[in-house]
Amino acid sequence: MKNLTSFAKKILKTMEPDESKWSYWMDDQELYPVSHTSAMDDFVNRMNIARKNQEKVFIGGDYDCDGICATTIMHSGLKAFGIQCGYYIPDRIREGYGLNEDMVQAAFQKGYTTIITVDNGVKAVNALNYAKELGMQTIVTDHHKIEADVPCDLLVHPDVLETHFHPLCGAGIAYECIRALQADAPLHLMLAAVASIGDVMPVIGETRALIQQGVRMINETQEPHIFALASDKKLNETSIAFQVVPKINAVGRLSNLGNVNNVVRYFLTDDRQTIRRFAMQVDDINKTRRRLSEQMCKFSEQKCSPGDPVILINDPSFHEGIIGLVANSLCAKYEKPAIIMTQNQEGLKASMRSPSGFDCMDFLNGFDGYEAIGGHKHAAGFSILLKDYDAFRRFVRAKSFRYEWQPEPLQAISIQPEECTIANVRSLDVLRPFGPGFECPLFEIDEPQIQSIYDIQNGKHRRYTLENGLECMNFNMPEKDKVTSLNRIKSLIGQAQIGQYRGQDQMTFVIDSIIYH
Repeated sequence: MKNLTSFAKKILKTMEPDESKWSYWMDDQELYPVSHTSAMDDFVNRMNIARKNQEKVFIGGDYDCDGICATTIMHSGLKAFGIQCGYYIPDRIREGYGLNEDMVQAAFQKGYTTIITVDNGVKAVNALNYAKELGMQTIVTDHHKIEADVPCDLLVHPDVLETHFHPLCGAGIAYECIRALQADAPLHLMLAAVASIGDVMPVIGETRALIQQGVRMINETQEPHIFALASDKKLNETSIAFQVVPKINAVGRLSNLGNVNNVVRYFLTDDRQTIRRFAMQVDDINKTRRRLSEQMCKFSEQKCSPGDPVILINDPSFHEGIIGLVANSLCAKYEKPAIIMTQNQEGLKASMRSPSGFDCMDFLNGFDGYEAIGGHKHAAGFSILLKDYDAFRRFVRAKSFRYEWQPEPLQAISIQPEECTIANVRSLDVLRPFGPGFECPLFEIDEPQIQSIYDIQNGKHRRYTLENGLECMNFNMPEKDKVTSLNRIKSLIGQAQIGQYRGQDQMTFVIDSIIYH
């Protein structure tokens, strides 16, 4: 078992009071043996038959980081196994999420006899039934919640695999399928790690091993595709989540600016010049995504009514791929639920985000006009017809004034400003990866001695410098922090992060919340 610094021991004791379990969180985890469930055995047998009969296999993917990585893994792995295969990820705006009937028809006409979905499929009932009518075999590999029978020939899902595979994302499932074929490569492991981070999966079981081993391999090999999208010279799950994942997602979000299928080609090419060129294009798309998001946020703020318990903004000019980011930004700024809507050919598309303690799906329950809806406590997406907007607006307004909820108190460890050092924060690396199921706790600095403040971007962000020199950043500052006196600050709650400035490591305390007297 690895040695712990006193600071790391203090943190781990809070995260895991049972010291007999410490070795699990401190030691590197090996990948579990390949699944030997009937589902995985059937997948291997079916792929052996496809190879023997020289069948053409079509892979239907998804446009987010997990879906892109899953598509890359499955396509690359099946080709290495000796199977003729092709893939397609639908356009987020024109075609929407998941396998659809047009994709099935196109695959059939091109001579594909088997369809494999990755990171989607459990809800593609119509498309799967259509494939069956055409005489095609269907294999669904997905990790999303199963709410009804899936009409496919074979389902490979965490629910039908061994318990330690239950936390896998879509790319994790794809990786296990390829590993079962003994056709896996280092890139597959690294992409499964990136996807697991991007989909914010619980860092337990096989997912913990995937992230640990994948991130280590990314750094050891300086994996060119991933590092071309990053700014740091060494990556962990946090830097991958903030530097790499948003760029991969940006192409899917702004499908009018780039073809998400090209991201798969990017990961599959070995040409360094092509990698650099495409990474620059992705970076440009991501900058456009950030600019659009800022413009939409600014416009949305002007339309906000301070007295509304739930923010509801509908604007037909908003970009469909950005509305979730805007909802998240407004939710953080005003500390209340936010629904952002835009218009497409079918009607209105909406995205909702909520603070801790507020349940999106519970709140939305009771309106009968949804064309489609999905999500969880803190994030939801749905669509309604244009004619139903007024009824939905009345529903939201009426329910928001009677809906009861309480913000969940933040759990934080009290520390002194002097404990926020690069050495102390680095000593926590032995416990990585952090994430759901093993969250690194927030830190609380009581009665901070603030020496100076400096507002950035016209007050959008604020930097507090403490007497010991520690810089504390309040990004996307909530309205209450702008107007409340510094003398009322009781404590700062946030995370200690190491960044780079002009090539030098720099310690920053990133504020999550300010508690007032």
